[in-house]
Amino acid sequence: MTNTGSLDRAVADPIGLITDLVAEAESELGSETIRTVVIAVAGGRAKSRTWPSSWRHGPPS
Repeated sequence: MTNTGSLDRAVADPIGLITDLVAEAESELGSETIRTVVIAVAGGRAKSRTWPSSWRHGPPS
């Protein structure tokens, strides 16, 4: 069920991964609708994952 690629994607693109997984299970829903709901539900966590990545060379001065 899970492989190294999906584990890597879970870190790199969690919103996209969840959107694709839900789209597979619920084919009648559009990808944009799913993505909108995923972002609304997980917005805080998604933002907390991407925000520190901008600090690769340290926090802003």
